[in-house]
Amino acid sequence: MAKEKKKGFLARALGLKSKEEKLAEAAAEQAAQQKQLDEQMTARMVAINAAALKSARQQDEAALGLTQDGDMEALNAQQAAARKAELAAIEAQERRQAELQAAKDVERAKQLAEEKERRAQESERAAKLEDKRAAEAKQREADLARAQEKAEAQLAKDKAEREKQAAQAEAEAKAKLEQARAQQSAKEAAELEAKLASEKSAREAELLRAAQDEQAQAQARLSAEREQAEARAQEKAKAQAAQLEREREKRLAAEAQEAERRALEAERRARAETAQKEREEKAAQISAQQDQMEPQADDGPDVLAKGGFLSRISRGLSKSTSKMSSNMSALFTQRKLDDEAIEDLEDLLIGADLGVNVASQVATRLAEDKFDKNISDMEIKIALADVISDILTPLERPIVLSGAKPEIMLFVGVNGSGKTTTLGKLAKRYHDQGKKVMLAAGDTFRAAAVEQLTIWGERAGAPVISGKPNADAAGLVYDAIEQAKAQDIDILMIDTAGRLQNRTELMEELSKVVRVIKKQDQDAPHHCILVLDATVGQNALMQTQAFTEIAGVSGLVMTKLDGTAKGGVLVALSDKFKLPIHHIGIGERIEDLENFSAPVFASALSGLADSVLKQQ
Repeated sequence: MAKEKKKGFLARALGLKSKEEKLAEAAAEQAAQQKQLDEQMTARMVAINAAALKSARQQDEAALGLTQDGDMEALNAQQAAARKAELAAIEAQERRQAELQAAKDVERAKQLAEEKERRAQESERAAKLEDKRAAEAKQREADLARAQEKAEAQLAKDKAEREKQAAQAEAEAKAKLEQARAQQSAKEAAELEAKLASEKSAREAELLRAAQDEQAQAQARLSAEREQAEARAQEKAKAQAAQLEREREKRLAAEAQEAERRALEAERRARAETAQKEREEKAAQISAQQDQMEPQADDGPDVLAKGGFLSRISRGLSKSTSKMSSNMSALFTQRKLDDEAIEDLEDLLIGADLGVNVASQVATRLAEDKFDKNISDMEIKIALADVISDILTPLERPIVLSGAKPEIMLFVGVNGSGKTTTLGKLAKRYHDQGKKVMLAAGDTFRAAAVEQLTIWGERAGAPVISGKPNADAAGLVYDAIEQAKAQDIDILMIDTAGRLQNRTELMEELSKVVRVIKKQDQDAPHHCILVLDATVGQNALMQTQAFTEIAGVSGLVMTKLDGTAKGGVLVALSDKFKLPIHHIGIGERIEDLENFSAPVFASALSGLADSVLKQQ
C-alpha cells in the first residue's frame, strides 16, 4: 500500500498521468471528434437539401413559365404576387423539413456507429477471454511439469541419500569383518560374512520397495492435481459461456426494442408524409383554381424521398460511387491518417478519374486536422464532397436566354455523345415554357440523324429544317437562320455532325458552320453547348480542349452518367477548363436531363448522399 502511495506521489510530482486518466482523456477526445462530425453532417445535409430544393423549385418555376425572360409580364400582377407568396411559404416549409430530415439522418448515422463500436467491443472481449483461457491452460501445464520435475528430483535425491547410507553401512560392515577376521577364526568370519550379505540383500529390497512406493504416490498426486485443475477450468469456462449467453440475450432484446422503435417511427413518418401529400395536393388544386395555371412538375419538395431529386442523382451516379465508396470503406476502417494512408487515398481518387489536383486538395484538407489520427470513410466523404462542391459551385450555371431573336444554340460533340437526344429534351422543355422553337438538322452525314431529330421535333412540337443526305451543313444552317427570322422563332437549336476531335478536316467544317452563323449575327451562336459522354473518361479532357479552340464552347452538358463508373471526370475537366455546367444526363427519359446542382452532384458522387439515403 505504501509502495502504491509512493508511486502515485512520484507520478503526480513528475506530471505523469494514470491509465484511467489517459483513457478518460481519449474518451473525451473521441466524443469531441464525434460531435464535430455530427455537426459537419448536419450542416452538409441542410446545404444539400437546400440546393436540391432550389434546383427542383427552379424546374417547377420554369414549367410554370415563371422565368426571367419576360413571361412574367403576361401574368396578372395580383396572381403573380400571390404565387410568389405561396412559393415563399413552400420554400420555408421545405427548409424546415430539410433541417428536420438532416437531424434525423445524423442521429441515425450516430446510432449505427455506436452499434458498430459496441459489437466491436464485444468481439474484442470474447477474443481476450479466449486468450486468457489459453494462457491459463498453458500455465497449468507449466505448473504440472514443474511439480513433476520437482518430484523426480526429490526421488533422485532420496535415492542418492539411501545409496550413500548403504555404502557407509557396507563400509562399516567390511571394517568389522576385517576386524573379526583378525580376531576370530575363519568359521566365524564366514558366518559373519553370510550374515552381512543377507542384511545387504534385505536392505536393498527394502530401499527398492520404498522408492517404488514413493514414485507411485507422486504419480497419484500429479494425476489428482491435473484432474482438479481441469475440473476448475471447465467450471470457469461454463460460467463464462453462461455470462456471454446472458449478454447476447440482452443485446437481442435491445435490438428487438430498437427495431420496434424504428418501425413505429417509420409508420409515423409515413402518416406524416401522407398527410403532407394530401395538404400539397389540396393546395395545388386551390392554386390551380385561383391562378388558372398548368399543374407543376411531378417532383415534389421531398428531394430525399424515393424518386426525389437527390435520390435520382444518387441512383444515376451509382456506378461512379459504389466502387469508390467500397474501396474507401475497406481502406480506412480503424486506420490512422499517416503518409502511407494519404498516398493510398490519392491513388484511389485519381483512379476514380477525379484528377491529381482534386486528390491533392482532399488529402491536404484531411491532413490539416486529422494527420496521425484515426479517420472514418464518412469523414473522407465529407471532405471530398466539400472539395468537389468548391470546384463546381462557381460553374453551376443554367442556360440564360439573352432575348435575341432568334436565340441560336449550337450543339457540338463527338459521335454518340448524345447531342441529338439532349437537343430534343431541351426543345421539349422550352416548348412547354411557351417558346417558339425550331430545329436544324445540321448532321447531314449520318443516315438516321434527320429521322431521329424529326421524332424529337414532333415530341417538342417544333418544326425541323433538314436537307438532302451529304448536303453542305453550312448552307443548311444559313437557310435555317433565314427561316427562323421570317417565322419569328424564339429559339433556333442546331444539331451538328459528330466529329472526332483528332480529324482536322471535320473540325474545319465545324469551324465553317460557326463562321456562317456569325455572318448572320455577329453575337451568334449565343450558346455553343458541348455534349460530353461520361463513359469516355479522361478522353473528355481532350475533346473539351479541341472543341473549345474550334467552336468557342460556352457551356457543358454531360450525359450517360448512369452507365459508367467514370463520372468523376466532370470534376477533373471543370477544374481545368472552368466552363459553365448546364445539365447532366442520368437516363433516357425526358425528365432524366437534370439541371446541374453542384452541392447535390458533389454529395452524390462522393457517396455522402448514398450513405444518408440508405439510413432512411
